[in-house]
Amino acid sequence: MPDRHLTVRGVRGSMCVSGRPYRRYGGNTTSMDIPVDVDRRIIIDAGTGLRSLEQELDLSIPHEFTLLLTHYHWDHIQGLPLFGPLHDRRHRFTIYGVPRDDMGVGEILGGVMRPPWFPVSLGEAAAGVVFKELSGPITVGPVTISHTRLRHPQGVVGYRLDAGDRSVMIATDHEAGESSADRRLAELAQGANVLIHDGQYTEQEQQGERAGWGHSSWDQAVRAAERAGAQRLVLTSHDPNRSDDQIDELVGAARRRFPFVNGAHEGMKIRL
Repeated sequence: MPDRHLTVRGVRGSMCVSGRPYRRYGGNTTSMDIPVDVDRRIIIDAGTGLRSLEQELDLSIPHEFTLLLTHYHWDHIQGLPLFGPLHDRRHRFTIYGVPRDDMGVGEILGGVMRPPWFPVSLGEAAAGVVFKELSGPITVGPVTISHTRLRHPQGVVGYRLDAGDRSVMIATDHEAGESSADRRLAELAQGANVLIHDGQYTEQEQQGERAGWGHSSWDQAVRAAERAGAQRLVLTSHDPNRSDDQIDELVGAARRRFPFVNGAHEGMKIRL
């Protein structure tokens, strides 16, 4: 049985970046995963960070992947077409998401993973793939997964993962400030050991021209952690134009308000 930690694979919002200013936090877009067994894995979002998971897996063993999508924007799905196990008939995928505009999960993903945008259509992928609409709680081995609707253009969901006495709440790409969505987040995240929350902006940015873009400021993330009674806050969905040193500044400001704050970085492990 593998050590059960959530591993952060990608932390950037909107687009991936590379170069010296981004080496400590990383430049890949959002993806996280949790081992359930040697051949079973839960994945949250399929951004470009998904590539590092493939490099670690022993793919000679048939795997079962449960992929939980928060939403369908490019930066959260662009790692999926190039994920090797999807093109290997030995592996199986169950992909969960929310229907949008009268389209189901498979239809949405299939609409972009197809020629001329990608040479292999989703329907031609060799692995066994099942699409499921999110409804009630999901159980994968010892992990129970709950979800709620949050606030982002074209919609987004947040996920809470519970295993034994440990819990992690993931609220990436959530724009705080709408009372009903903030209340749903607080209710689902109540008492979580760790809240992973969008903290892409400063307050000035979020209240200015970037209002409505679907992301929160670090101080809104702090308020969400306080409201939920979370023990630890991890800021994620870093602005692709913000350097590591600039992220350090945001994390430092957040720590002056809430002592247990980190910035999400590639390779970060969170016990579950």
